[in-house]
Amino acid sequence: MEMIEIKKGGKYTVISSSGTEEPMKTEGEFVGYTILGEDGAVCFRIKGEGKKTLLRLIPVSSLIAIEFSDEDLLKTKNTSADKDKTTYIS
Repeated sequence: MEMIEIKKGGKYTVISSSGTEEPMKTEGEFVGYTILGEDGAVCFRIKGEGKKTLLRLIPVSSLIAIEFSDEDLLKTKNTSADKDKTTYIS
C-alpha cells in the first residue's frame, strides 16, 4: 500500500473544525508537521490582516479536509521504506 503525503511549500485549502458551527477555511502554504501541546498539528503559512504573514497551527484532530487542485502537490511513498520517519494522521 502506498502512503500519500502532501508536499512542503505547496498551496492547499484546509477545512477544519472551529469553536463555532461553521468550519474554518485556511488557504496557505504547507510548512510541515509539529506538536501542539500533546497533539500533532499541521502548520500553514497564511496571509493575515494587512497582508501580514502568519503561521497557523491546526490540530490534526480538527482536520475535516485538505483540498488542492494540482496533482503535483501529492507524492506517493512506499510504506516499507522509512517506516520510522512516517507521520500518520488519524
